[in-house]
Amino acid sequence: MSDTTLHDLCKGFGALLSRSKQPAFPEEASRLNDRGNLPLHAACSFQATSDVVEALLKSYPGGASQPNGAGNLPVHQAAMWQSPIETVELLISRHPEGATVRNQYGSLPLHMAASNQAAPEVVRLLIDAYPDALHLQNDDGMTPLDLALADEHDSAASTSEAVIAMLEGRPPPPELTRRQKAEKYKERSDALERKLLSLRDTGGKQHSDLHISLQSVRRLADRFPHGLYTAGMDPNELEIAFSERTSGTADQILLNAVKKRNATVVRDARTGVAVMRTTTKATSEPHGQGRDRVEDLLESIVGLEHVKSQVRGLRRTTEICDLRDSLLPPTNQRGRGGGHGIVLPPGLEGTERQTAPHMVFVGNPGTGKTAVARLLAKAFHELGLLRKPKFLEVERMDLVGRDKQTTILKTREVLEEARGGILYVDEAYTLGMTSKRSQNQADTGKDAIAEIVSSMEEASRQNNEKGDSQNNHPLIVLAGFSNEMQGFMTLNEGLRKKFPLTFEFPDYSCQELAKIFVDLCASKGFDLDDGLTTQLVAQMLEQETTASWRGERNGVLSEMLFSASRTQVRKRMRIAQMEEGDDNFDPHLIMAEDVEQVMRSDFK
Repeated sequence: MSDTTLHDLCKGFGALLSRSKQPAFPEEASRLNDRGNLPLHAACSFQATSDVVEALLKSYPGGASQPNGAGNLPVHQAAMWQSPIETVELLISRHPEGATVRNQYGSLPLHMAASNQAAPEVVRLLIDAYPDALHLQNDDGMTPLDLALADEHDSAASTSEAVIAMLEGRPPPPELTRRQKAEKYKERSDALERKLLSLRDTGGKQHSDLHISLQSVRRLADRFPHGLYTAGMDPNELEIAFSERTSGTADQILLNAVKKRNATVVRDARTGVAVMRTTTKATSEPHGQGRDRVEDLLESIVGLEHVKSQVRGLRRTTEICDLRDSLLPPTNQRGRGGGHGIVLPPGLEGTERQTAPHMVFVGNPGTGKTAVARLLAKAFHELGLLRKPKFLEVERMDLVGRDKQTTILKTREVLEEARGGILYVDEAYTLGMTSKRSQNQADTGKDAIAEIVSSMEEASRQNNEKGDSQNNHPLIVLAGFSNEMQGFMTLNEGLRKKFPLTFEFPDYSCQELAKIFVDLCASKGFDLDDGLTTQLVAQMLEQETTASWRGERNGVLSEMLFSASRTQVRKRMRIAQMEEGDDNFDPHLIMAEDVEQVMRSDFK
């Protein structure tokens, strides 16, 4: 979990005020989570009362003026999540300029209030604090009135007429009688009920049909992949389509998988059987000019040379085994004496094809554990070590149920879903931790561990008996903090033996963080000014931040830097358009001054 204990307390407030008397409270109140939120942001997101906000501001006065990762001040959060008027008044009194601050989407607190059914008193307060906000647009070209009217038409819980009147600059209508209010609420209730019925009749059925269709095709891909080839589909392309699915019907997903396939018939060097292979960019290019897909994936990883070396070692062994098998006749011919005259070159005799080993990733948050595991799924598939480029990320709640039987069933379902690819268990050590609610929850976590180990042992037996190195059992990657994972690996007698590789993910250096930032800019379509080099960004990070501050964020810091730099570009664009009338402004060019400003104002 990225949130601290104080962040969690700010979501309920029950014990927060008593905790505020402890000596460590000021330090806790200034601590950020991985989304850049202070506990004050969390409190304002959960409708904190003014006494809670007062306690947090007393311990960390600068919190009222500190934006989170999305550029939201606490007053933005309070306006968005319908905090009490007393809370918003307190935030404005401590930081009056907050009413004039835009987040990274160009929204003022008034924009947030207008689009989220804030109380009329809050809207009036924000208008009085910054009257010009009534006419200002966010990055989508929407004024607060536009947002409120859009909400009026799209939401069953529509914005009140008093808020609409204030945003239009006219006096609010007279207060409704109790009967009129009841009729108004009845109208909203009826509208919401009609909307829910329509969703149930359409969306629910579509979701059910989609789930049934995709599960059926997935089972077909696992058991009879040649049947999909006959239908014009490559199972691997289909699996990628499944993993990238965000919306659409089953027909659309299957059709996209067919369109991606540009198959040719080739003959397998080991078996002599004609098979269908998908033509990729690398294989379709002229000989000697194709790109190495595995190396491209490895090169996209910043640092972590020990991980890359391990993958390259597996690749060399795999290629040697493939070469050996291509020189030997088929197995049935060897058994009849057909292979007695074969002499293998030195170095090929006795070489056995390896399987991808189960692994443990340890390191602080933001060090790239999840990203590397996701890339390994693609790289190992390219090498033939995995049947699918599938990556499934789970945590304790996905594996553990209320009792032993439920836990075993949930764990088996997860293992089934991850078949052929990588199963990534984040914060795996929590499976051995005792729940605050029930002492028995620790045992159910151990049941999940036992089930995973049992399935790995069964897969190993199948491999030994049938010689099937790709028996479709997922490759398991356990991830978590270093100290916690050391204790966790001792919980089950067979756990350590099943995971022969442990990779340490160290904190990123300034140079590596700068490289991640530059790569992130390129991937998002942004160019860097000629003077803004990786070396310069690294130097600025070294000068403006401390090692401990960077260590708490790692790769998240590069994302924060990119997000804030993009906001600086938008600010320069607005100034250029309003003051200078410059229509040739490049909205996708990040300059050194943008990064410098972010370092000075946002990075402590």
